Amino acid sequence: MRRPFLAAGLLALLALRAGSAEPSWRDRPLPPDVEQLNRTADNAASSATAARLYGQSIRLFSSNGPALYGLGRALLDQDRAGDSLKVFRRLDALFPGEPEILEALAAALARLPEPRRADIAEGLAFAERSVQLQPASPPAWHVLSVLRHLDGDYAAAAEAARRAVELDAQNPSDPETTARYQQQEIACNDALSVFSPLD
Repeated sequence: MRRPFLAAGLLALLALRAGSAEPSWRDRPLPPDVEQLNRTADNAASSATAARLYGQSIRLFSSNGPALYGLGRALLDQDRAGDSLKVFRRLDALFPGEPEILEALAAALARLPEPRRADIAEGLAFAERSVQLQPASPPAWHVLSVLRHLDGDYAAAAEAARRAVELDAQNPSDPETTARYQQQEIACNDALSVFSPLD
């Protein structure tokens, strides 16, 4: 006799959960000491110091999304793409399908010293999905351009690079980032002029 009521109660609970918005991986509550370590790492003077502080924070709270993301980025800044990729894979396992994490995975794969064809293909899949989920993100378009360039699709790489530059112009980032987007567009156009067949 109780089963219909139990089933109805479970369905109502599931519907309530589906209707309530889950906080993003960046906004999930963390213990105060972990949050403090994250803030200190965010403002560290060097990527090496940031990586050390993020590591401490992760040891205190293993599913600490912001610290894992920060550690991955700090490792990329140190040209440690392989280590960065491991961190971003762990982050993706905790929070699958998040566009910023997909873009970070793509960036790490693009920065591997000698990426294999399989690495480039995987990176492209991550970058394309990231662009679909956040079409107004210059970093997502930039990394898509880099990977298309590595894949030899210079026309598509130039198109993605143009998009990154256009979006960045609407809301400019720091001069170094803007210059990187512009340099990628130039590199793609140069490759097109060299490798495109003559009319």
